[in-house]
Amino acid sequence: MDLLSHWRLLRALAAVVETGSTQRAGALLHVAQSSVARAVQQLEAVAGTALFERAGRGMLPTAAGQQLALRAARALQLFADADKHRTRHATTRWHESPLALGVAARHVEVLLAVAAGASEARAAQQLGVSQPAVHQSLQQLAHLSAATLFVRTRTGLRLEQAGDALVRACRLALAELRQAAEEWPRAGATLQGRLVVGTLPFSTTMLLAPAVEQLLHREPGVQLVLIDGTFDALVAQLRNAELDCIVGALRHAPPHADLQQECLFDDRLAVVAREGHQFATRKRIAWSALHKAQWVMPMPDTPAQRAFDHMVHATGLPVPTAQLRANSAMLMQALLQDSDRLALMSPRQMAREIAAGLLVELPLAVPLDARHIGVLWRAGYLPTPAAAQWQGLLREVGRSLGS
Repeated sequence: MDLLSHWRLLRALAAVVETGSTQRAGALLHVAQSSVARAVQQLEAVAGTALFERAGRGMLPTAAGQQLALRAARALQLFADADKHRTRHATTRWHESPLALGVAARHVEVLLAVAAGASEARAAQQLGVSQPAVHQSLQQLAHLSAATLFVRTRTGLRLEQAGDALVRACRLALAELRQAAEEWPRAGATLQGRLVVGTLPFSTTMLLAPAVEQLLHREPGVQLVLIDGTFDALVAQLRNAELDCIVGALRHAPPHADLQQECLFDDRLAVVAREGHQFATRKRIAWSALHKAQWVMPMPDTPAQRAFDHMVHATGLPVPTAQLRANSAMLMQALLQDSDRLALMSPRQMAREIAAGLLVELPLAVPLDARHIGVLWRAGYLPTPAAAQWQGLLREVGRSLGS
């Protein structure tokens, strides 16, 4: 069900649920009562089910109507939040925001197309409309926002701060509508939905593999996409609703105020080498023996690199030259097996290779605090039933690993 094309109807639905009647909803939206009533009827026809129970005491939403209205109101509130520059208040309810009351589906489509192509002409070509129509929609959005959204440069249109906030609001609102469609009840249907999970290197295999298998076994109708990436790249995708969550090693605090993180378990680090390494057969090793060791080092500006630096300083080892770095567990495993290099890694991450006798954990006490492994979500994220199952499984597997 394409809900963006029914944006006006969804706004009427949210208003009726908010007020309890079409008359009060009309006053809230500054339109006629008859317009609201027609919008609700049209949306019920699209949905193929009743969204309200009509009674003398007002219009009571059905369970399906209540859930759809909740998603619609959350999407509308995102536009109100992007409209904060109008008022000194920290928050503005969606029906008090001219932007949330006036934005239409065509505005969303045009803004995202122009932001992607930095050009009205390219946006018009992509959408199959005229350039003047694109320009008019942008002007209307700028008027509703009471802000400058783009500035013209020699290379094209560049987003201003207000435009950037509005683009993010559009993407998050579309995510709410996608989730609403996934939640829509289908008679006799199993749990449906598509989850896109960002994964950070060196921290997820032990957590993700069992959680993935359990989810797909329990809910065969759910689709799961796993995307590897760097922390900064995945965070940008998460904030734009291109990901549902990120799983991996957590930072000390979320990188942005619109994100929140949850620790699932703590994981220790150890020095790992290949089987047959000159240090592998020793029962005791002094850190001083490693002063000439070569390392496979982690990537810069990562928790693993900070842990490595802390270990080097705490043990008094000379700082190694960054001759070789890797951000892939599989590549690091191959590099260790084919050389006498060492690496600071999670023994759990390489548990299979250690059990198979390919790698060994050296008998060295690593002077490091445990790493926090967990999940990063958008603040205020409302999970679909499929996402709620995923959250529960991550916590379940995390508890088992922590114990």
